[in-house]
Amino acid sequence: MPTSNNFNVNYHPLSAAIALVLAVTMASTAQASDSHQLNSLADSEQSLADSALPSTTLDPIVVTATRSNRTLSDAPVKVDVISSKQIEENHAHTLKEALELLPNVYLKQVHGKTGYEISMQGFTGDQVLVLIDGLPITASTGSTVNLNQYMTMDIEQIEVVQGAASAQFGSAAMGGVINIITKPIGKTKAYVNTELITNGDQNPSGDSVDANKRFIAASIEGALDPAQRVQARLSASYLDDNGLNVDTARWSRIKDASEQTQVTGRLSYSPDDRTRLTRSQLWAEASHYSEDDTSRFNRRVAQNIFPQQREESITKTRFSTGGSTDIHLNDDTQAYQLSAQALYEDYQSDSDTTSNGVLSSARNTDITTALGQTQLDLPAITLSDAHTHLLQVGGQVQRDTLSQTKNQISELISDEVSRDVGELYVQDDWLIGDNWEILTGIRYQDDQDFGDHVAPKVAVKYNLMDASRRDHIFRASVGSGYRVPNLKERYYVFDHSNLGYKVMGNPNLQPETSTSYQVGYQGQIRDDLNLSINGFYNDVEDLIQTDNENAIIENGLSIFQYTNVDSAYTYGGDIGIDWQVNDRAALQATYAYLKTKNKTTDSELTYRPNHKVMLALDYQLSDKLQLIPRLNYESKQLIDTAAQSYSPSWWTLDSQLNYDVNNNLSVYGAVNNIFDVQRDVRDLSDYRPIDNREWLIGARYNW
Repeated sequence: MPTSNNFNVNYHPLSAAIALVLAVTMASTAQASDSHQLNSLADSEQSLADSALPSTTLDPIVVTATRSNRTLSDAPVKVDVISSKQIEENHAHTLKEALELLPNVYLKQVHGKTGYEISMQGFTGDQVLVLIDGLPITASTGSTVNLNQYMTMDIEQIEVVQGAASAQFGSAAMGGVINIITKPIGKTKAYVNTELITNGDQNPSGDSVDANKRFIAASIEGALDPAQRVQARLSASYLDDNGLNVDTARWSRIKDASEQTQVTGRLSYSPDDRTRLTRSQLWAEASHYSEDDTSRFNRRVAQNIFPQQREESITKTRFSTGGSTDIHLNDDTQAYQLSAQALYEDYQSDSDTTSNGVLSSARNTDITTALGQTQLDLPAITLSDAHTHLLQVGGQVQRDTLSQTKNQISELISDEVSRDVGELYVQDDWLIGDNWEILTGIRYQDDQDFGDHVAPKVAVKYNLMDASRRDHIFRASVGSGYRVPNLKERYYVFDHSNLGYKVMGNPNLQPETSTSYQVGYQGQIRDDLNLSINGFYNDVEDLIQTDNENAIIENGLSIFQYTNVDSAYTYGGDIGIDWQVNDRAALQATYAYLKTKNKTTDSELTYRPNHKVMLALDYQLSDKLQLIPRLNYESKQLIDTAAQSYSPSWWTLDSQLNYDVNNNLSVYGAVNNIFDVQRDVRDLSDYRPIDNREWLIGARYNW
């Protein structure tokens, strides 16, 4: 690790923490009994069966494929799953860090913001719907969800469906769905997790061994009554990142400082099962998220450089509630399953920018989302031994509002804009014998401004069991994608007159549409080897972009406007293997390919790498010690079509080391970006990783 010439032995948080972790480790190890060692061996054998790497041998329950509970291998649509075990073992504290564990998605910084958005199959974050237990997260930038603004402490698993899912989830799911499934509340338990990170000589403090990032999370849950019908959980996490400074003597910083806090409370209630309504549950959840970001950069005017600083304070308050029940109309075992959910979320941002210490702009944003939805799953309709239908109907109403001011003047065409939409959907899951399944769905949407639209989808699955009783699963689907322009694209006036330009919203925008084709194979090649192959083709019309080629010059300002200027197609696929090398080692290797074309300009779409590779190993060095190295590669990507400028390709290597001291305490260390690959801040086309090499230590205690 890099060291500083002014090293002070009296106080260094990171050094003190390392010494504390080592002391706890040695003391706890010395006190471990023989019986505990036997228990740890059993636990380690179980952990090998539940590998930290994504694996087709695991078969968790997923809901995103069909909006109902299905095992992963039984789902008619391909679903990528990130488990809570993977999240914990790889120390992923934000949704962005968790999604980095998937080999076939792409992450990039949100333009002009502290945070990240996702890209899947060539679709941007604007076209990907992000949900928590089936309810949307506020898209804080346009219609892009900032993936940094959700902490992972309560996640049971993350389910990702790529390609058009508008038939099941509506307008915003044209490019796919990310559904965060939260943990059910179980027996009384609690945990605390803490972590310290240094970025060496890029610590803004100037001390290369200082703790540049600090993380702590805690949770407690359990029953509130003897009958265990009322259960509650309270969880909180805090992440303080001081940012990065390549040259601490200079004002500007390569990475913003960010301080994040998230507190969530959840309450669930299970009524008495002696009623005619069985397997019923009601729940309510409230969460508060806050974030304070500091950006420091320079603005050049003529021959002068003016130091700029932007302070943004973000708060997000979210209330959600729901329930489900089985309804028996008679004494038979067939039941109707009824579920309903409601959501209200308020997102507020106050952003102040100063130039040379003088306030130059004060921007205030308020976004609200109110939603209600219900779904009825009918009893299975068995027409014969070989034909069964699982029918599902549902509906949703949603209202979004947006207000935004700069220096107390509205940046919208009116002071507040809103959108109201109502949706209905029907789905039929047709099981044909033991091998075939056909899933058909259709969704009707009525938007107050864009009228009605219908989005259909059909998926087919075929199961084949070979002579060795190994499963081989083939999937194919075709679906319609549809996205209504968001409120910012239609009404926002993005005023950067001080920089010489404006970006105007366009109330006359038309919805984007797409047709998505997906094919895939998943199967066991040997008892210790699983293979998956997937391909896709997406044909997109009326893409919404800023028309950079047709700026209007007015009073010396360049004025741009959102327009439906582009049509495009994307195609590609991925191939992956999961290999259980031996009793202690599991290997995952994946290659993903993406090709895009803008039909209007006859060129590639920007910010979309053609190739991506991930190689990850889960190696149990001993009964208590686990090593997880992960190698990532992304090819070069087009940044500017006119200039034909590309961001360079890059490799990174991360390595995690986890040690179970006893049944309650675990400690860990990691080195991320071992190769120290980092963008060149002088090259505006360089979009390689922003973080340099970082060292971290942490501990987690459960009881």
